[in-house]
Amino acid sequence: MPHILHLLVLITCITALPAAAQSDIESPELSARELIEQEKETEKLVEEKASSDPDAFREQATPLAAMLGLREAMRSKDYESLGKYLDRRYIDEALEQYSDEQLLRALGYVFNLQNIIDVTTLSDDPEGSLGDGLPSYRDRIGSVRLQDEEIPIYLQRVPDGKGGRVWKLSNATVARIPDMWEELGYSDAAIKLGDWLPEFRFMGMQNWQIASLVLFFLLAWPLAGLVSYLLMRLALLVPNRFPLGIQHFFRRPMRFFIFIVIAKLLIDQLGLSMTARILLESSGIEYIAFTVLILGLLSLLRDYQIRKMQHAGNAHYVALLKPFTTIVKIIVVTVIALVWAKRAGYDMSTILAGLGVGSLAVALAAQKTLENVIGAVTLYTARPVSAGDFCRFGDVTGVVEEIGLRSTIIRTLDRSMVVIPNSVFSSVEIENYSQRDRIRFFRRYQIQVPGAAQMRALLEDIRGLLAANENVLEDTISVRFEDIVNGNAILRLDAGVATTDFQVFLAVAEEINIGILAAAEKQDCVFTGPARLNQDPAPAASDGQGTDA
Repeated sequence: MPHILHLLVLITCITALPAAAQSDIESPELSARELIEQEKETEKLVEEKASSDPDAFREQATPLAAMLGLREAMRSKDYESLGKYLDRRYIDEALEQYSDEQLLRALGYVFNLQNIIDVTTLSDDPEGSLGDGLPSYRDRIGSVRLQDEEIPIYLQRVPDGKGGRVWKLSNATVARIPDMWEELGYSDAAIKLGDWLPEFRFMGMQNWQIASLVLFFLLAWPLAGLVSYLLMRLALLVPNRFPLGIQHFFRRPMRFFIFIVIAKLLIDQLGLSMTARILLESSGIEYIAFTVLILGLLSLLRDYQIRKMQHAGNAHYVALLKPFTTIVKIIVVTVIALVWAKRAGYDMSTILAGLGVGSLAVALAAQKTLENVIGAVTLYTARPVSAGDFCRFGDVTGVVEEIGLRSTIIRTLDRSMVVIPNSVFSSVEIENYSQRDRIRFFRRYQIQVPGAAQMRALLEDIRGLLAANENVLEDTISVRFEDIVNGNAILRLDAGVATTDFQVFLAVAEEINIGILAAAEKQDCVFTGPARLNQDPAPAASDGQGTDA
């Protein structure tokens, strides 16, 4: 029960933060890399100043020494000495209710929230910056942005009561600290919670902010699950062919994206310091969320197109769609990574130069692979052959089993497997037997020269034989006494058989040949030599495919 009460108190104090204070905080202009470099320069400056003049921080003789001394006092929690950095002369009596510690802790929170001061730019001259258009005793070190105005932050050179002068936060600035806190500060509940929790800080965040950050991440995941589930139910109301793909998209990529969005919306209410916000934004979490969402959308679109192609009978494009989607994903990830690197403050010219050299090396090493990929694209778009087609490629004849990104696999008539690179397969002549609409029956027969009457009768019998066969296309029949060679008659037969099945064609050819033998016997004609074949020999295709015989 106490743990639940603590949780409720934590949520209450966070939601009590002024909304206007959070909405008016501008996005960080520094990158994480620039912030780290600035912090390193500050630390280096502190070390140099401390080594050259150990008492410089205490003396506050220059604007730089005053701010470095205030910085070190805040870091070491030396609240007793904070008063010497505030000029409380001539200020309203209402400010008397605030102690030096309260004022400077409030101002320190505002400083961290907007990162208004870069100490490396402050003057290290006892006279301060004299060319800034301000009185010689005053230096402007920054400004705080409120909703309706911008409050300048001044250092002022004032008497130290010992005959000398020191630099302090001016009374004009001190008088405006309550106004800054009222708009930008957090609630009393948050302060009490911070006092209740063990004291610790990380990345410029106070203890209650760190605890809230962890809590918000724990709350964001189930909330994201609920939102993604509701969106999924709405999406499934639309008729579709792949509900499992939609469910996978909403349960994983979409849920992760919504989780990051919700977590960020909650974290924005914490009033994190500029350092914490810059580091969180530069961590790339948002870019990872967008990447996961876009990759999920690409996979969803790919699955949709696959099912659409399968439904339309274009399944042969599926093998090309998958690697194409992978290439698009790689490009998307690369572009998002480059954008993140730029936002994080990295030198893009160096990165792009490295990518250019690396891409050139990869391109040279993968030249043959790219040629094969382009060949695969050509085969899939021009479609001279498809998987399952019977074709001839050079002296290789067989059935196309697979067209991959690198090579095409052909199963030959003797059942061996031939792997041909796509760059080669797509660049030479391919004869696709599966795409013919009929098979040609073309023969020349050599017989002894008979008498004219016998020849006319034989020709008529053969024409009648072809015309009587229902598988022979009538308008393609051509039977001619073509020539006389060395005392032998040459008969030329040409006809189209209405089939694409080679076994059916062989049966028709067998029937025609037997009929020709019978017609020759009837007319007492004698064959004097073997048949002359003007087509490629027909392979004995065990799978029912083949060429003309």
